[in-house]
Amino acid sequence: MLVLVLALLPAPAPGQTAPGLTPAIRLAWWTDAGFLTPFAVSILGPAGVTRLTLIYDTLVWKDGRGVIPWLAVSWRASPDGAAYVFTLRPDVRWHDGTPLTARDVRFSFEYYRRHPFRWIDTSVVSGVEVRDRRTVVIRLARRYAPFIENVAGTVPIIPEHVWQGIEHPEQEQTLASAVGSGPYRLAEYRPESGQYRLVAFDDYFRGRPLVREIQYLVIPQERQMLAVQSGQVDAGVTTTRDALALFAGHPYLRVLETEPLSIARLVLNLDHPVTGQRGFRQAVAHALDRRRIADTATRGPGIAGNPGVVPPTSAWFNPRVRRYPYDPAAARGLLRELGYIDRDGDGWLEQRDGTRLVVGLVAGPTADAEVIRQMLKDVGIEVRVRTVDPATRAQLAAEGRFEMLYTTHIGSGGDPDYLRTWFTGEAANQFASGS
Repeated sequence: MLVLVLALLPAPAPGQTAPGLTPAIRLAWWTDAGFLTPFAVSILGPAGVTRLTLIYDTLVWKDGRGVIPWLAVSWRASPDGAAYVFTLRPDVRWHDGTPLTARDVRFSFEYYRRHPFRWIDTSVVSGVEVRDRRTVVIRLARRYAPFIENVAGTVPIIPEHVWQGIEHPEQEQTLASAVGSGPYRLAEYRPESGQYRLVAFDDYFRGRPLVREIQYLVIPQERQMLAVQSGQVDAGVTTTRDALALFAGHPYLRVLETEPLSIARLVLNLDHPVTGQRGFRQAVAHALDRRRIADTATRGPGIAGNPGVVPPTSAWFNPRVRRYPYDPAAARGLLRELGYIDRDGDGWLEQRDGTRLVVGLVAGPTADAEVIRQMLKDVGIEVRVRTVDPATRAQLAAEGRFEMLYTTHIGSGGDPDYLRTWFTGEAANQFASGS
């Protein structure tokens, strides 16, 4: 469950005219999202890539019914599915006034080949041909069914005149480099506080944005609802049901509950001698009562996840994926087969050399980690929880410096091809890992 709470302006009094434009809105999130270019933005959760879409455009986009034209007004696939021809809009300009052309599209994909966009794997693109200012052909290394949604609808198009010649784009963090074609441009970023100020781009090809300025503030998740209630921000997010009691009957606050497409996942490091064992991972899966963990996380009725990662509410969910029912006895049996036995009768399992079986768990400040620790204790595994902030957790995950890691992943409702990049190491971005 993901709940957005919005503070609404009261309706104008009789005789007054409602303004056509909203001067500014203030939005709360619980982490910094890094500098807003495709190369420096944080890949920790959706905050970075969501803000990126306000600055940069993609060839296509999605609405509630499916894929729609965006920078491209039309596209067609070749008969063999190995190439796509896109026709661009004629009226798109970058924030600095330079026209956006097919050369920028070609440059973007060629540049991402050398400097990957960390949110999506673009290695499926083998080449790009410019036919004229408005026509571009993207050739694929292989037929790829979700290309339009997963690549054309996700990859930010960047300006050639800004990025050509830059060899270390992740270090390029000036406002002059954050030039896009989107509805907003980056006006201010304060890395010490994680605050952002985005201002409307008056020449945006879809029309002038109604909200003139968007401000992002970093506020801990447990305080966001109080921040909305006090007027510090105009909108905040919560994943717990009890927080909504603050807004019961409030005339100017609206609660929007989204489709539950977010997941919490326990990641086990495949390169570690203990957690890398398939039998150990299966034992952990049997030892955890996912329903109770979900209820703890949401402080109310939650939705238990599944080993297939894809949320049960997703259209892509496969109910035939092998389940691991909560079965502590089965977990103990699997651990026994691996040689983990309570040799001294103290309730803890020992390894073959007689040392206690101890596994680390990296997590944020959440009650879920304690529930997991207790459930694994019930089958004899000692878990030592290391509580860290989101940025540290992301760094430990990227470097593989963990045994178990508890994290959340928001927005898992799209084409699940991303699972291929996670588990096969095929991706050209950071999701190709061994965990």
